[in-house]
Amino acid sequence: MRWQTPDDFSKHLRRASTPAECLLWQLVRNRQRCHAKFRRQHKLGYYVLDFYCPEAKLAVECDGLPHFTPEGFEKDRVRTQWLNGQGVEVMRFTSNEIENDTQRVLFEIDVVLKRLLKQDTPPHPPTPSPPEEEKGR
Repeated sequence: MRWQTPDDFSKHLRRASTPAECLLWQLVRNRQRCHAKFRRQHKLGYYVLDFYCPEAKLAVECDGLPHFTPEGFEKDRVRTQWLNGQGVEVMRFTSNEIENDTQRVLFEIDVVLKRLLKQDTPPHPPTPSPPEEEKGR
């Protein structure tokens, strides 16, 4: 099928999202990860990224079966190399990882976002001092 515009192709991809993409979208949208905004099926150059955070220049890709062929590996290598050349960091997760190890995937995304956004993790609040009356005992 030939698409009229790149936006038509992105719209098609949003409607045809895999279960893993739907799950991850629910967990990264509305600034849920480090207060960073993600876009879904975002066009960048020749490519449409599954999820993209412009302020961190981070792409998160959900890799299904087509990615695990020799042709898929090569296309992903070329794509990642081009994106890196544009200053975009790429994280790849399999659909299985997203669906079955969701907390680890989110943790890894958060770690990279914090680094790219130069966010420090807030220190633990200091332990309160004991009341004055307990200090003398």
